[in-house]
Amino acid sequence: MAEKKMKRTFGSLQPQIDDILDWNNLPENAFDPATSQERENFIQDRKSVSYWKDAWRRLRKNKVAMVAMFIIILIAIFAFVGPLVVPYGYDQQIRGAENLDPWHYSLEDQEKLAEAQMTPDEAVEQARAEAEANGETLSRVEEAKIRAAAKANSGNSDVDSLRKELGIHAKLGGYSNAELQAKANGEDVFPHLFGTDKFGRDIMVRTMMGARVSMIVGVCAAVLVLIIGALYGSISGYFGGKVDAVMQRIVELIYSIPEVLVILLLSATLKEGLSEFQNSGDGILQNLVTILGPNLISMFIAFGLLYWVTMSRIIRGQILQLKQQEYVTAARALGAKGGRIIKRHLLPNCVGQIVTTTFLQIPSAIFLESFLSFLGVGVSAPLTSLGSMCSDALGGLSTYPYRLFIPAIILSVMILSLNLFGDGLRDALDPRLKK
Repeated sequence: MAEKKMKRTFGSLQPQIDDILDWNNLPENAFDPATSQERENFIQDRKSVSYWKDAWRRLRKNKVAMVAMFIIILIAIFAFVGPLVVPYGYDQQIRGAENLDPWHYSLEDQEKLAEAQMTPDEAVEQARAEAEANGETLSRVEEAKIRAAAKANSGNSDVDSLRKELGIHAKLGGYSNAELQAKANGEDVFPHLFGTDKFGRDIMVRTMMGARVSMIVGVCAAVLVLIIGALYGSISGYFGGKVDAVMQRIVELIYSIPEVLVILLLSATLKEGLSEFQNSGDGILQNLVTILGPNLISMFIAFGLLYWVTMSRIIRGQILQLKQQEYVTAARALGAKGGRIIKRHLLPNCVGQIVTTTFLQIPSAIFLESFLSFLGVGVSAPLTSLGSMCSDALGGLSTYPYRLFIPAIILSVMILSLNLFGDGLRDALDPRLKK
């Protein structure tokens, strides 16, 4: 009869003797030398991966972040390359092309243009065909008149007489006088894909310039935040003590100041001084001040004064953790100064948080600039912005709703894509999220 296996009593700390005795029942080849194939499979040589390569590998797995990055690249191409392709300027007013709808170049327009550019022989042949269809015949005198009119209205002829002779009134298929003259001369005319506003300015080019202004403002604000916030936060966190206490009280004071109020006060204060500076000469700085205007310059100053506090607190928290590490103690023992330790040891180990926080400041700055431009205290005319375009479109919302929808959609997609990509970038650069 087989031996009955002893059961363990509930709560007993006595080990199972039978299980321990089974440990000696090893296979016969347990201590045989490992084969070459087993040794190769046991230790595998893997290629060393750097911090940035590992972050890029993790970022590529985030499909939402990759789609957002692709959209950001498309918007950047639209904003910076698009104006170089379209022949119109963002402040160019085309007379006779006011309030045109999008895609106004239809097949009917092309047929009318083809009729408007007929040669004298083609005009006579068409007149004969129309006369025969009506049961009439053209005399030689009538043919001569038609031929003379076609000759007089071909090439560089007067556009108004061309329209009158061909029975075309007002705007020919949505073309302005200048565009019709260019067509009559055989020149190519780029269509108004987004239509035109009440001044005859191309909406697509203005949208491109508005997106460009928003992206430039966002990037410049992020650079200011990076420089000031990283420097201030690293100094506060490294020295600690009374220095840290005083610097953080300043940060808390800045947190309580509203950005919009500061921008409005700076704009009102600097407006007179900037106007005098513009009239003082014709140099590069004067032209730059004229293009930007006092509102945009005040916005950059406000970014430098207020927007870096979030970055400084994040960097301070990282420095407080890193300065207790052994490599910092070793560098201090070797005689390294505080500035060198911050520059060579502490800030490089905060690069993930620095990049992520800097990138997430871009959509915040773009939204603030668009909001102020919508209120009329942003960019100065004739320079345009997505916010100012939305503000101008409110007056004709019931008649021309696309003038509001186009810049609003582009602005919304831009901010959403930047935020989504920033979140993906944060997940990719955070070492604590490695799997």
